[in-house]
Amino acid sequence: MDRYPQSAGAGPSEALAETFSPMTKDEKIHDIAVAHILRNSMNPEEWRSTSIGVMRSEIAPHLTLAPGELTLLSAFFTEVSWYVFTTRLIISCFEGSIGTLDPSDGVASDFGNFKGYSPGRHVLGAIPTHTATLKNSSSILQLEYETGKPSMGPIHAVSYWSQKHPILHKLLTSSERAAYKRRDV
Repeated sequence: MDRYPQSAGAGPSEALAETFSPMTKDEKIHDIAVAHILRNSMNPEEWRSTSIGVMRSEIAPHLTLAPGELTLLSAFFTEVSWYVFTTRLIISCFEGSIGTLDPSDGVASDFGNFKGYSPGRHVLGAIPTHTATLKNSSSILQLEYETGKPSMGPIHAVSYWSQKHPILHKLLTSSERAAYKRRDV
């Protein structure tokens, strides 16, 4: 007995879509992007200002997301320096000015000194940061980010939009991947 529907090109992803209750596009982006960021991050529980998959509470008074929009990554440094990657936009407050960038067609980025190596630059107790520049076809956005291990958060949030999002329709969510591995389709 064939396990997949007979339509042309049907395979595990299409069969799994029939098995699970449908996710919204925002839920699928959130699931895949957060998993991508986590897989490429070290010790996120130790990050001081950056959070994966949730909006930091300090940002909530400054930003209201659209219905259904979900947070992929957020960081808060001061009232005039924070950012949020969502399932629809990248939003940054840099030097007190709030800007947005639509990442859906990909994002070019320059994270500069993401490891944070520079002699004499660190102040005891301060969170080491650097400035990234993100670009799409019509916008340029700057954001301050934590260097060192936490820099993997925004770097891989950008890589999701450039590498994974264009093929979103072909990707399995975490629950679909687990069912496929169990051959529970």
